[in-house]
Order: sequence, then C-alpha cells, then structure tokens
Amino acid sequence: MHIQTTTLQTENPIILTFTDKPITAWGGMSLLAGYGARIGLIAHLDQCLAFGLTSPNATPPVDVILSFMAGVLTGARRFAHIESLRHDKVLKQLLGMWRFPSDSTITRFFQRFGRKEIQEMFEPLRAWQISKLTPPGDYTLDLDSSVFERYGKQEGSVLGYNPKKHRRPSHHPLLATFDENRVVIHAWLRSGNTASVTGAVEFMREAMSAMPAGAAVRVVRGDSGFDSEKVFVYLEGEKLRYAVSARFTRGVQHAAYGITDWRELDEEASVGETVFQAKSWSRGRRLVVIRQRKREKDYVRGRELFDDKAYVYQGIFTDLACPPEEVWRFYRKRGILETRIRELKWDYGIDGFCMKKFYATEAAFRMVCFTYNLMQGFQQAIGIRTKRTLGVIRMLVLACGAELGRDGRKLVLRLSAAGLRRERFRGYWDRISHWEDINGVAVGSG
Repeated sequence: MHIQTTTLQTENPIILTFTDKPITAWGGMSLLAGYGARIGLIAHLDQCLAFGLTSPNATPPVDVILSFMAGVLTGARRFAHIESLRHDKVLKQLLGMWRFPSDSTITRFFQRFGRKEIQEMFEPLRAWQISKLTPPGDYTLDLDSSVFERYGKQEGSVLGYNPKKHRRPSHHPLLATFDENRVVIHAWLRSGNTASVTGAVEFMREAMSAMPAGAAVRVVRGDSGFDSEKVFVYLEGEKLRYAVSARFTRGVQHAAYGITDWRELDEEASVGETVFQAKSWSRGRRLVVIRQRKREKDYVRGRELFDDKAYVYQGIFTDLACPPEEVWRFYRKRGILETRIRELKWDYGIDGFCMKKFYATEAAFRMVCFTYNLMQGFQQAIGIRTKRTLGVIRMLVLACGAELGRDGRKLVLRLSAAGLRRERFRGYWDRISHWEDINGVAVGSG
C-alpha cells in the first residue's frame, strides 16, 4: 500500500509506505543494555524477584521489571503508555525477552506486592545499588518530601498538605538523596495526611543502613518538616551534624524578634543568631536567622514577620560550628534536591504510575527510584561528568534510529548515527567496554 503526499515547504511529491523490517527509535538503549550486562543487573533482579509462578505461560518477573524500566526511560508516564513498546521487535531483542508484556500484565505484577514483598525485594536491591554508586568518603544526606496529586480513589490518597491544589487527595512521599553523587538513597510512599516528621527517624535509620564500607553520612539537611526535637535528639545521639529549616512558630518568631546584632552581608541580606529552646525541648539549640530585603520583581525565599513588609526571614537550626553566613550558604545547596524531585516527576513520571492498591503504587514508585539511580551510574560509565537530566540523555543517547539485521549468523544492530554523533557513540561504547567498577570514580558534583 502506497500513500502519496508532499513535503511541507517545497511540496515535492513523496511516497509513504510500510516495512516489516525490525526498526526502532531507541537504538541508544543498546548502550544501556551493555552497561546493565557489565554490572550484573539481571542476576541481581532475578535474585531479588523470588515470586513463585504457577502458570507455564507466565511472563518472567525480570521481563516485567525490564519492560517497566524501558517504558520509564522512553518517556512513559502511565502504564498504558508502555503498551506502544510491545511492537518494538528491536527493543525486545535488546532486553533479551521473547515476549514483551502488556500494560495489564505489568499492573497485575505490581499488585502482587505487599509490605513484606517490598522489603524483601527493594532492600537488597537498594543495598547493592548504593554500594555500586557510593565510593568511600563523607556524604551529606538531604531530606525532603513531595506531594503527588491523585485523581480517583486510591489507598492512601487522602486530603493533606497540598500547597498547589488545595482539597485535592494526594500521597506524601519522603525522599533522601546524597548531595555528592546525586543518588536517591531511600524513598517511602506515604498517605497524603502524613506529616513530614512522621517516621523521619526510622526513615533515616533505614537510609543509612545501606552505607557501604568506607562511606559515612556526616551532615543531614532537611526542610522545616523535620524541625522536631525527636529528629535533633536522634542526630545528636548518632553524632551527625545537621542544618534544618526552622518553622516560624510563635516562640521562634519571638526569638528572631529579639535579635539585635544583625551583621550585614551585603545591601540586601544580613544574618544573626540566637539560642532557642521550645517548651517541650530538653535543651536550647543554635538558631541562625537570615533577613533579606524583599524586592518586587525578584524571588527571595523567606517569610514576612512582625508586619515588616520590607524584609523576609528564614531560620535554620544547626549544630555546625561555622559562622552564620556559612551555615546559610551550606543549607542553600539543599535546593538541588528540589531539582531532582522535579526531574523525577517530569522525566521519570514518578507521580504517574498509580494503582488502587497502596503497596502496588509504592512498588512502582520505588522501581522508578531504582531506575533513576541506574541512570546516574550509566552517565558516569559513558563519561558524562556533568549531571544531565533524563530528558537530555533521552535525546542525546537513547533516541537513535536503528535497524536489526544479520551478518551470517550474527545479529547486527545498525545505528542511524553519522558524523560527530557516530564518534560520540563509539566513545560511549569504548568506555562501557573498558569500565570495571563505578567505585573507582571520584565523588563530585559534576
């Protein structure tokens, strides 16, 4: 069947037809397949996915997980989006599967998860992945929570804190990342009405339990949701330094109002400090306060206090010994975590794979975090030192037309890459071929 049309600008006639040749738009996934083979990805997935299958026609669990990860990496934000990959014969060959599962097969697989299955699968996977991506050294643990709006009636989707869409049911996940190597070290999915501080100590304890030998958390940063003496007592007991944004309760406002020794950093900002002890606290703690002049056209982070429209204020509880301005500069670096959460939402669709069963949704949520970490290791393995979002990697590396053919008895994947892009792909594959262990890579932010 032939269809005749014309080009857009020149209106030259052009014929449209169809081919049965195995062609894919995702030839760059061959690099990721090579990286996965180098790190033993399939062996570790197979070891952790100990589901007993009774049907002889059942899709192997590893195939389901690989299909889900491929959907995430190629831009899927819903399970239904993964359906389009079922007809990609080349991608199926690259993933090493004989049948690509449907979206309903993938959702049924995740619905098998309960709390026990999540612990048994994801904790060993997390420990293995963190050991691969975390060289020896000192690390800064950043804590933050997010809001995933939900539309429907899903378990755990209830009314809670939602700054953008008020009165919208949501989930309230908790994430922990390392500032130095951009890895999501731990993640929990929680009900929408859960406060940030709820379970925070247990979450941190779990997060740091996967630390490999030679690597240690030295400093913890958190937003105002972690302003709690229970958190401070735990950190002090573990001898961990901290910098946590202060909630401007009435007592904190009174303490900030009593600061008279303001030191100007420039014409826009000044800092001061005091010791604050809430009524329920066992002792006082250092409170650093930042006062910034508010400008109409510029965004300045902080809160208006004391009916003073000229300034906004920000407070930080800390046990760091450095000057107040250094505490502020150190804490501001935590803002990169907000960027990572946005990337997880926009590029990985972490807030899109939602099912009625809570633990099924959490299993998909944790699998997206695992995929995110996998891509951080992949970027380092192919020599990309500056952090790139998945959207950029998708266009630069993964999205590449390719045709699958044969040379005698050997399968051949012919990539549609010319000029500089061809040389770049050769360089990527050369690095993967000679790459041994990510632990040999020095820690750095880019």
